[in-house]
Amino acid sequence: MLMDVVAGLICGLLMGSISLAALIYIFLTNRDLYDRLAKRLPAGIPPTLVMLSLVVGAPPAWCMFGAIAGALYHMAVGSSPGAGLGSSSSVFTLAIICLTVLLMLPALFLIIRRKKLGWLFFTANLIFAGIFGWILPLLAHWR
Repeated sequence: MLMDVVAGLICGLLMGSISLAALIYIFLTNRDLYDRLAKRLPAGIPPTLVMLSLVVGAPPAWCMFGAIAGALYHMAVGSSPGAGLGSSSSVFTLAIICLTVLLMLPALFLIIRRKKLGWLFFTANLIFAGIFGWILPLLAHWR
């Protein structure tokens, strides 16, 4: 169980680093983001605080998600072992595929409206599927 949770933490840290890079890319390429965010936020909340909390909070949030995914992987392997696509649990693989497809729907909408942001989100979803659907099971069984 511990190795599965540690594998999830590692995958979460990797995904957190990727999302942090994507957030920094979005902040640097959209010069008017600060002004647009200031118009949409309630009075008294500075946009810098929101942007900083996103940058600081993304990696730990992904680590928590990774630890939970590792524990769920351990339970899925224990309850129904069966070979999945690069995983030792077909149930876990199916869950990751369903979650990825569900997350792809907003990405497809963003591709239609804002091409650059949509493709960034689409790529991040594919990386998510690779990290949690393939690397997590490999790390969990790497002894």
